[in-house]
Amino acid sequence: MSEYTGKHTHTLDDKGRVSVPAQFRKQLPNEGLYLGKGLEGCLILYPPEKWEKVREGLMGLSRNNRRNREIIRELSQYIKPVNIDAQGRITIPSDLLEVAGIGHDVVFLGFLDSIELWAGDQYADRVGNRESSLEEAVEDIEIDIY
Repeated sequence: MSEYTGKHTHTLDDKGRVSVPAQFRKQLPNEGLYLGKGLEGCLILYPPEKWEKVREGLMGLSRNNRRNREIIRELSQYIKPVNIDAQGRITIPSDLLEVAGIGHDVVFLGFLDSIELWAGDQYADRVGNRESSLEEAVEDIEIDIY
């Protein structure tokens, strides 16, 4: 499985297309990708193997449970198949542009096994308004980063 790390900013064109960073493009297939609504206002680009795990997890939820149905609806209504074109771009559907508030700059963030896409201004605001520092947050997890 590929690993996606790093931050890259690219510009959305008038047709809703954006270049996928070369570092990510080298690892992604041109077809079989899925783009959907992420958490905290971003979009998430799933490589095929990650989308399959997410899909299987959603399929395994009991639909007798109201909260599960709401989660499935919220995620599945926005998930769209996307392909990387010959120029290395994906097209972000208009409903996803609206959901994420993307208008011009698109920040691609490697998220280990998937890739987050943020509106440039929203990502900058989020970074500026963090409630805690990395140092504080690391103290609460069970992973040694050193």
